[in-house]
Amino acid sequence: MILRRMLAIWISKATCVVCKLAGKQGVTLAGKIALKIDPKILMELSGQVRKKIFITCGTNGKTTTNNLLCSAIEAEGEKVICNHTGSNMLNGVVSAFVLAAKWNGKLDADYACIEIDEASTVRVLPYFKPDYMILTNLFRDQLDRYGEIDITMELLKKAMHMAPDMTLVVNGDDALSAFLAKDSGNKYVAFGIGKQCQQEKENAREIREGQFCKCCGEKLNYHFYHYSQLGDYECPNCGFKRPKLDFDAENVKSGGKLSFDVDNREIKANYRGFYNVYNILAAYAAARTAGLELKNYNKVLRLLMPQQHILFGL
Repeated sequence: MILRRMLAIWISKATCVVCKLAGKQGVTLAGKIALKIDPKILMELSGQVRKKIFITCGTNGKTTTNNLLCSAIEAEGEKVICNHTGSNMLNGVVSAFVLAAKWNGKLDADYACIEIDEASTVRVLPYFKPDYMILTNLFRDQLDRYGEIDITMELLKKAMHMAPDMTLVVNGDDALSAFLAKDSGNKYVAFGIGKQCQQEKENAREIREGQFCKCCGEKLNYHFYHYSQLGDYECPNCGFKRPKLDFDAENVKSGGKLSFDVDNREIKANYRGFYNVYNILAAYAAARTAGLELKNYNKVLRLLMPQQHILFGL
């Protein structure tokens, strides 16, 4: 009912204001209160998004990628909802929509860019069906919370099955993400760095979660690594290999400011750190897959300071 939705929005907004006055963020609490008052509020508000909904998942880079995607779409003149603060569990996702809604219960948004914690996808997707999921990568730090990376992959696979029409935008250089996309049955596109562009340090001791083939268990052969487990891989037993890259970053330069070519465009950024090539490429690939021109992408990257979208670890 519209009255219940309006009441949930009013109380949630008031709660957030009070929390801020008290020096606290209050975003998660606002979402929890809204769901308590109106359990259908996320379904109702997300249904008012006029065009497309993106969600961003993955071990590393999802906050950077999601916020950058939002900025890029806004630069195209569109209205976007985004959980900029990184509150990426169910209550935080609800808050993003509730706090963006008007007092009359209406939402004025063309797109939504929503970061979601991998384990929370199965709790969020019953409320709405995204059009696109960006999967940045799957790395070891998930093990600290969920026990095994296989559990995380199973949760994501279940979420993908809940939204069979959702297109996946995956890091093709990550064998785990690529396998998950292939195994899901969802349509997917892949982004990555096709050619080796930096030499791996001989004394590198990084743990490589993707070193064994998820299809058959055989150890993967890597033609080269870019970073940790990311690179060009192939299974000598079953033939599983890095997918064709729909968005291939070429002529990558990362010595100072980042730059690379994709789609016959030169992309330049103030960011430092090789891994940010993946974050910038992921946001670009998602927007282009959705049909956005991104004529102002370099301008967005030029205006955004690196500290606004912190690097690989978020």
